[in-house]
Amino acid sequence: MSYDLGECDALSLGLPHIARALVCSGPHSEVRVYDPAVGRHRAYGPAERIEVLVEVGRQLAWAQAGCALWPGDGLLAPANPGAAT
Repeated sequence: MSYDLGECDALSLGLPHIARALVCSGPHSEVRVYDPAVGRHRAYGPAERIEVLVEVGRQLAWAQAGCALWPGDGLLAPANPGAAT
């Protein structure tokens, strides 16, 4: 199967680090994060992964519904505003 790169679409989910780690790990995995403010680790597991996947599903359903996609906040202005479409 080959794809013409000019016809591909991409959707950045903008997942935070922990959410991205949960999605990339297996369904029974645990992601442990050290919180220096309290001096201990916190574990994120299958329940938090399911929450992330549900939110990803919502984002994909919204995109598939043909709604205008919001590129995000804090974007730089185009270098040549007249050329941007």
